[in-house]
Amino acid sequence: MFTKATLRMPSRDNNRILQSILAIVWFNVALMFVERDTFAADPGPSVEQLAMAIDSADGLLATLRPQKFLGARSCAASACHGGIDPDPRFPLSRRNEYVHWLDQDPHSRSFQTLESARSKAILQRLSRSTDSEAVRASRLANCYGCHNPQPDQSRRGATYYERDSVSCEVCHGASEQWIGPHVTQAWPGLKQTGDAAALGFVETENISIRAKACAQCHVGSAGREVNHDLIAAGHPALKFEMTAYHAMLPKHWRDEEERKSNSQLEIALWKDGQVACGEAAINLLAWRASRAKEELPDAVWPEFAEYDCYACHHDLVHPSWRQTNSTSGTPLGMPAWGSWYFSRLMSKAGEDLPQLAKQMQGSFRPDPASIVRSVDSVQLAVPKIDALVALPSNWDDATQQYLALVAMEQAQRDSGKIDDSELTASITSLRQRLAFPQRYDSPKGLFEQSEPGATRGDVHKSLSELMNQLLRRGEQ
Repeated sequence: MFTKATLRMPSRDNNRILQSILAIVWFNVALMFVERDTFAADPGPSVEQLAMAIDSADGLLATLRPQKFLGARSCAASACHGGIDPDPRFPLSRRNEYVHWLDQDPHSRSFQTLESARSKAILQRLSRSTDSEAVRASRLANCYGCHNPQPDQSRRGATYYERDSVSCEVCHGASEQWIGPHVTQAWPGLKQTGDAAALGFVETENISIRAKACAQCHVGSAGREVNHDLIAAGHPALKFEMTAYHAMLPKHWRDEEERKSNSQLEIALWKDGQVACGEAAINLLAWRASRAKEELPDAVWPEFAEYDCYACHHDLVHPSWRQTNSTSGTPLGMPAWGSWYFSRLMSKAGEDLPQLAKQMQGSFRPDPASIVRSVDSVQLAVPKIDALVALPSNWDDATQQYLALVAMEQAQRDSGKIDDSELTASITSLRQRLAFPQRYDSPKGLFEQSEPGATRGDVHKSLSELMNQLLRRGEQ
């Protein structure tokens, strides 16, 4: 039997407690649904994370040995390469290389370049709405190959950092095994015997190796290329020349000591740079031709980035020297192939390189299988920097001749030749003639009769006069 006490209503306080309990229960139930929905909608790895996981450093000199990468911070201690100012007590190392690289070298900011508005616009122009995440990641990994090379994940040490840009090990080699020995007295001997290279060290004091290390990105290599699509989307064309690049690079080594010990350093940079760039361009052609031969879906053939840009990108004028140009061996109506990297190498390469050029520019679609066979036989020889100048076949050829003469002039100064104001004026005048006009990214009017003093004959005359000035100065 129920009493009134048994049937009494809950008090106001008990009612609040009950409401609180129900609120907590409903909150936990709702949280379970939220967590379930969150996990169900988990987008997975981002395109950047997928790209970071790809081995985009494959093929670089730094990866030719199996050692692990430890990251730039393994070099950054103040007692090693992280000092603020150069330390004069040490004849080889400045002891501030890491800080100098971080503060002044654009290589330390190459990853950040990919985050710029211009880079994002380039990637946007290249993308298609149908692209999968894997396709976007592969495209970004091509950028990382030079802007932020990533070794295979199995080769990333505990201190490795994925956003180091182009740091110490990209040029000097994966440091897992040589970072210890390189601070010992035995290190110079290890470099001489080749044992340092076996430990993964890349000997950049060797000018030929230095040039090859630069060319693998600045010219391109398998899996890291600046093709015509990238250029059309806004990326600068890769027209790399070793001496010009080397002069602009902020040096984190004792450059003045290197020049004192080798007055012909500039000549070596030019010669080895020409060969290294030519070899890199040949290897890149072989990779592209092989992909075209296999008919891979994303293979583009031929790759327009290998041809003379300004055979197509130029002012339309009539009459034009292009309509009567018969000196370069290029058929009328066809762009010259390899005009930037091979103009100084053609005369020293025997018949194989000219024959390859003839194949590449003899048809709008050369046979990729034939190109693969032809590439194997090309042997490049070191060109002479003081070879007689020639009538330039295009802007690429004229500029390469100019850069060779500038390298000669620098070598003369390194040898102790006094400055020559007339020679300096000649160099300045020729440079201004070859420079692009304001708001242009092509040589407007060059070699055209409508531009006074800018015909091919005029440029050839200026090159010849500059060469004669250098020869006279060298005899003094």
